[in-house]
Amino acid sequence: MMTCIKCGAELPPGAAFCPACGKRQEKPKRKTKSRGNGLGSVYKLPNGKWCAEKTVGWITDPLPEDAPPDAKPRRHRLRVKKQFPTKKDAILGLPFMTAADRRPRQGTTTQRKGTATTLKELYDQWEPTHGRGQSTMNCYRAGFRLFAPLWFVPMSDLDIDDLQDCLDDSDAGRRTQENARAALGLVYKYGIPRDAVPKDRNLAQFLRIREPGSAKREGFSGAELELIRQAAQRGSYIAILALCQCYLGFRPTAFLALTAADYNEKEKAFTGGIKTEAGIDRTVTVSPKIQQYVDACLAAADGGCIFGQRGKPLPIKKYRELLYALLKELKIDNPVDEDGRHRLTPHSCRHTFATLMKNAKGSDTDKLALIGHTSTDQLREYQDVRFEDLRAITDQL
Repeated sequence: MMTCIKCGAELPPGAAFCPACGKRQEKPKRKTKSRGNGLGSVYKLPNGKWCAEKTVGWITDPLPEDAPPDAKPRRHRLRVKKQFPTKKDAILGLPFMTAADRRPRQGTTTQRKGTATTLKELYDQWEPTHGRGQSTMNCYRAGFRLFAPLWFVPMSDLDIDDLQDCLDDSDAGRRTQENARAALGLVYKYGIPRDAVPKDRNLAQFLRIREPGSAKREGFSGAELELIRQAAQRGSYIAILALCQCYLGFRPTAFLALTAADYNEKEKAFTGGIKTEAGIDRTVTVSPKIQQYVDACLAAADGGCIFGQRGKPLPIKKYRELLYALLKELKIDNPVDEDGRHRLTPHSCRHTFATLMKNAKGSDTDKLALIGHTSTDQLREYQDVRFEDLRAITDQL
């Protein structure tokens, strides 16, 4: 005797539906999965769009100290969701979704675990775990100092352009650069399983080692700098920042970190640079061509970061994105080479500053003091630099 799978009523032989409740008796065949485990899924939303969802990792909660030996830690799935206009777009977008696309939960301001970890913090976590000899570790430390301008940048904000610029701007030999790349690669490998960086974002593998002086460094041409100047005159926020950096010559991260405390109102000069044992503070006088913009930014900063947003620091990642958008708007060609680097980057402003100084009269000592290159460390110990000498150069730019 057959009974209904829902209400239990007796069914006539061969009945496909229950005459009492109407329940279909044959179980529907399970559909074959179109994608394997870990590849994600797509489904339609009430608003008509399609959502792509993918698991990108797991977070394991630590066990309390009094947990029993057989206790199992609780695991949380890390999901990424994105909306697409069509199902086809959602399916095509799945392979490119990574942990970097995760957003904080609604109503919170905390970041995904690991995204706020800086390069220096991750290196300090990695170094004690790398069981190599003292000589090898000393080589890694010396190489890692080349990335000092980016030490306090979150891992999620690092870009291949920034990292490559650190190598290209260095006077270090090939072996030191190779050690720098190797150390960076090991730091990335350490951070990937700890959710500090996405698994497909080991940027060290894309770095190119070049002989000192052979790197193809490029600043803005005269015509390109004039377009940026005109945009600044129209009130473009990012054009003002780029123009100021072109006439101050600080590295991008040092430029964005300048605060009111770094500005000498009397001498109209900045004292800043990399705040690490691998770097130096230097004095840069303000050119008359940007003085009005510096004054405006200083007034808006209210004691905070001068070249930020209402006194708050502007992340290097955001600065880079805004600069690239400005170049596109101004129709300044900025292609990407075979190494994945843009022709023009935030570091190009520093190269522009060096180029502008070529035509300015002044001693090499003072010019090197303004650009703050590492090769002048020993020279600066024996020679004094005066405000009036520096100003004589920047007034000509």
